[in-house]
Amino acid sequence: MKKLLAILLCLAMVFSFAACGGSSSGDQAAPAESGDAAADYPELTLTCAGLDKEDTAKAHDLRIFMDLVTEKSGGKITFNEYWSAQLGVATANLDTIGQGIADVGTVCTLYTPTQLPLSQITYCVPFAPSDVAMAGELMDKISEAHPEFYEEYEKNGTVCLAWKGNEPYKLYSKDGFETLADLKGKNITMGGVYYVPWFESVGAIPVSAPAADLYQTIKNNLAVGSFVYDSIYCDFKLYEVEANVLDVGLGARNCDVIAFNKAKWDTLDENTQALLKECATEAMDQFHDWEKDQMAGWEQQMKDNGVEFKVMSEEDKALWAETALAHQDTLEQWIGDATAAGYDGAAIMADYLKAGEEMGYTWVFDTSKYM
Repeated sequence: MKKLLAILLCLAMVFSFAACGGSSSGDQAAPAESGDAAADYPELTLTCAGLDKEDTAKAHDLRIFMDLVTEKSGGKITFNEYWSAQLGVATANLDTIGQGIADVGTVCTLYTPTQLPLSQITYCVPFAPSDVAMAGELMDKISEAHPEFYEEYEKNGTVCLAWKGNEPYKLYSKDGFETLADLKGKNITMGGVYYVPWFESVGAIPVSAPAADLYQTIKNNLAVGSFVYDSIYCDFKLYEVEANVLDVGLGARNCDVIAFNKAKWDTLDENTQALLKECATEAMDQFHDWEKDQMAGWEQQMKDNGVEFKVMSEEDKALWAETALAHQDTLEQWIGDATAAGYDGAAIMADYLKAGEEMGYTWVFDTSKYM
């Protein structure tokens, strides 16, 4: 009797399992794809290094990225967050990540001309596209054609996960600039090796200052103008010390990337690596949409704070491009720098300019000598 009851109980369990959708060992469920919260991701807590305050626009892509990773990993991958360059100075965040002080974070390529010579291509071409998504897409295209752009990150102990397009640079000032001639003899804050000769070509005096120091630099009269973009201007309330803006049309740039420590990356399984790349790409797409929506808001914030707007004439733009390249051909300079670093600078530059044209952008200078 006991045997019969045991047999009946066993059969009941088998039928119950089948009814609930169970399967035999020969009918395995499909493996979870990247981004599936049910995937077998490892339990990880990653250290994240942000350059600026968490509530600034410059930090927003990193915020989106971390939230996506935690969500899509089903809560298995989380982050310890360090904002405002708490783990090291902002200008050295590539080293902070490359040395493993942080696992992931923002690298501002403006601060890394020697370590990341190829990435400086975004700065050396005057009057670039103003569309923020196009600025990021341009880097996507050139790095796809030339994997060396990713390899230079690996040489610095990092993995580049995604390129970000920052909104167009403008020129902000205390007393107001209207024409190219107004820049002569004026101290203006900026960064990078290629912007400097553009301003020097028209007699301006470049002053180096990171975003967090701009307010005091202007307030203390160490400079009378700043070459940045609206989100930085608003986030740091620069309208309190310089209430004029000149839209010079120099274009949007790929200033930032999300980078990951290479040694840590190599310990991760392919599924986790795929998740991180997927989330970085999605974060940048979301950021660019958000950024475009915010641009009108930043402009309104500026107007609400009494900022006066001016637009540089097309004649002055053309004159500036001609004057800058005659003073110092920054495209040729970049080609030389890239070639000295062991890359085919001329071929990369030609492909970069062609990619912009294929995307529908018309450069404002004669590109024939570089093609």
